[in-house]
Amino acid sequence: MAYRQFNNQSLHDRVISTARSYLNQKDYDIYENPGGNKNAGIGDNYPDIIMTTKGTTTVEFIIEVETADSINLAEATNQWKKYANEITATFYILVPSNYKNVASNLCSQVGISARLGTFQQDSFGNITNINFD
Repeated sequence: MAYRQFNNQSLHDRVISTARSYLNQKDYDIYENPGGNKNAGIGDNYPDIIMTTKGTTTVEFIIEVETADSINLAEATNQWKKYANEITATFYILVPSNYKNVASNLCSQVGISARLGTFQQDSFGNITNINFD
């Protein structure tokens, strides 16, 4: 889990909650691990969002939410790489829209394959425009 300033931890957790409404809840069971919670895990890994095929334990997707202060080489090396190498599922990293290129470059730098999703925050603090490429 990344170290975040209080405001960014709150943003992180709101993105997790909002992302759920953008995801396919008809075909998948969705589990969330906001903050330091360990509600659902895969071995000793606790990605922010885990999606399994409905009614099974087959993990199809994992999503790790990042805020501007957690998109860095340490996070890419210590967490993203671990998830990419240890979990057999499509791995998404959900980042602020203006950090997509930074996240992509970090993935290349540490040698991992991940899909990137983006989100925006409006002037009222609402999470908007969640996009999974």
